[in-house]
Amino acid sequence: FTQQNNIRQLAADRLDILAAWLESEIEQQQKALTAQAMALAAIPEVRESLVNGDIQRLRRMVLPYVNLLRSATGINSHYFHFRLANGEQFFLPGASEPTKENSKDFEQNGAQPGTRSQGIVPGRFGLDIMAAAPVSNGQSHLADVTALSSLAETLRNLRLPRENSVIVLLGDSGSEAGWRAIQQYGDRRLSAEQAMQIARGAGSSRSGNFFASFIPFKDVQGRLLGGLVLSYDASLQRQIMWSKISQFILFYSAGAIMLWVFLYLNVARIERFLARLKKILVSSHANYFSERFESDHVHCLDIMDCHNEECPVHQDPSLICYLETGTEAVSPRWRNTCIYLNKYDRCENCPVYSTRRGDEVTEMRNVVNTMMRLWGNFLNRVGHLLAHVLRNQERAGQVPSLDDISDRLEQMAGLTFFSHDLQGVVEKEEVYKQLSHIFEKRFGLTRFVFYEMEHDQQRIHIALDTLPDEPLCKQTVLASPDACRAKRVAEEVTSFYNPELCLYFNADLDKDVRFCLPIVMGGQVGAVFSFLVFRRDWERVRMQIPVIRKYLEESAPVLNSLRLLSLTREQSLRDPLTLCHNRRFLDEYIAKYEPLAEREGKRSGFLMVDMDYFKQVNDKYGHQAGDAVLQQLAQILLSSIRRSDLLIRYGGEEFLILLQNIQDMPLEEIAEKIRAAVEQHAFVLSDGVSINKTVSIGVCEHPVDAKAFYKAIKFADVALYEAKRRGRNQVVRFTPDLWTGEDY
Repeated sequence: FTQQNNIRQLAADRLDILAAWLESEIEQQQKALTAQAMALAAIPEVRESLVNGDIQRLRRMVLPYVNLLRSATGINSHYFHFRLANGEQFFLPGASEPTKENSKDFEQNGAQPGTRSQGIVPGRFGLDIMAAAPVSNGQSHLADVTALSSLAETLRNLRLPRENSVIVLLGDSGSEAGWRAIQQYGDRRLSAEQAMQIARGAGSSRSGNFFASFIPFKDVQGRLLGGLVLSYDASLQRQIMWSKISQFILFYSAGAIMLWVFLYLNVARIERFLARLKKILVSSHANYFSERFESDHVHCLDIMDCHNEECPVHQDPSLICYLETGTEAVSPRWRNTCIYLNKYDRCENCPVYSTRRGDEVTEMRNVVNTMMRLWGNFLNRVGHLLAHVLRNQERAGQVPSLDDISDRLEQMAGLTFFSHDLQGVVEKEEVYKQLSHIFEKRFGLTRFVFYEMEHDQQRIHIALDTLPDEPLCKQTVLASPDACRAKRVAEEVTSFYNPELCLYFNADLDKDVRFCLPIVMGGQVGAVFSFLVFRRDWERVRMQIPVIRKYLEESAPVLNSLRLLSLTREQSLRDPLTLCHNRRFLDEYIAKYEPLAEREGKRSGFLMVDMDYFKQVNDKYGHQAGDAVLQQLAQILLSSIRRSDLLIRYGGEEFLILLQNIQDMPLEEIAEKIRAAVEQHAFVLSDGVSINKTVSIGVCEHPVDAKAFYKAIKFADVALYEAKRRGRNQVVRFTPDLWTGEDY
């Protein structure tokens, strides 16, 4: 019963597939005919012939077109039907004109005038495939052209499966009683009578081994014109099915017996192999590579008289020679290094190989053993190398896992990118910001401080602080740099193992861990990186300390270079005696500040200060005493002006004070205050002698007295000389009458 249902279902599926195929082919032919009819209707000469009623010219034009279509498509039944607006009809090409009766029949079954349509109609070749298109001249309907081809030729060009057949039925004037079979295709088919009974619905869809279905064709009015009876011969399928069933039963029985025998003999062995393999692979992921398959080795040293002491097998006879040094060696380093390859050329010719090599399971055991040894050696070397690079002696003797290798390589790549990004930085702040970004994004550190040492001034300042509200040790180390243990001993300091290690941890050590890393620059601690991390995260961060240290080591040379560059530049812009800015600094500063002052309308004051009779100090007490006087004078001047103002040693004993953004400040009063402070000060010389000195001061204001800075400096100098001329120890404000020369 199941087999019958399977055959019935198979027959229905095959008939559905055949019907879909035929309908698709007919539809494709209809589309092609539609395109041909529209193309013909669009030819200007065709419209012109129809407008002029020149049917002979139309025939001469259409005949070559039809022959070209037949040649291009390979379908010799192509022809066209023209129906003029006045009712006249003719076929091209055609042996005879249509009669009134068959013209009427074609009109009833074919296209309606002035419309585009397609379908099946009774035609010259029985049932023809047709597609109609109107021919118009502007708004005027001239005719309808219908492209037709034989349905029989379309079916004849198809290669039907051996078990299928097709019978074409044609009715008379849409009456089912007058149907007749006009074409039959396929070797195994129903009789014409059976086909017509199936078409009328009087016959069963099955007759013996034949299954059939009917595809009807209707005209535009819905009347049946004919159709296709499709049949499927199931006898071939039955023969094939029974043959396959017999073969399947035979092979299945034999195969099942062989399989059970094979499984019975090998399943235990395979099970032991897989269980052992699983244990080895799990152990390898846990960095334990000494797990191996048991193997009864036949050593090459037992068979060959080998003296290659560098050979891995010579050093460890438990290894397998052809996987270590032979032509099939796993490692390219030792492949083809066996000295007996000179004699045997390949391992297959060696007596050790034929004795040692086993079946696939045995060979897999040997390969796994060799791979585990090579992987163990490789990861051991990589572990020592990474421990050396990262200076992590804690893990120097440990074999890293694949995850560790992946993480470390990713970290090394990040270090490489970081080192590249440091190239070209011009400020230390850029380095600290890049370190801050790395520590936050890659290590999850969000609470940290960078302390930077200033060894020349014996002080510490904060370079970057993400914990502005945490006191930590900031006040202590800023007041006394030697209080910082990390700076003092140049070693890492952590509160995790000993909370009392540093007196200034100053954090909640029950909740947090404090860690300080010194950054060595030029042989001394140049900065300290101090961070807080929750105790629950300490173990994760502790494993990353070597990488964090490496980032700091990468940045240390750059920070040191920038520090030295800044120090060198600062020294070049300051007077070494008084530590005031020099004229080079003044030139650079004016170039930047003058445009800003002019744009924002800021007023600036210039005081040119010169010590009176300074040469007498050098002549009487010596140049060392003169230097001491200049240093004390500089301190008096600095204490008399704001932090935003500038003090420039302009030359010799002459100083220039630049007062920025003075607004309504009385310049003469400020200058007088300075003059009085100098006059009242007792200058102490190196031998303990005290002397009193005075200064003369010239005052000029920009832009009131001068429109340019350098002009204001010149006028302040002019006012200074006027103060000298008037008797010294006084303040003189520049007035236009003091400058009688040409415009400056």
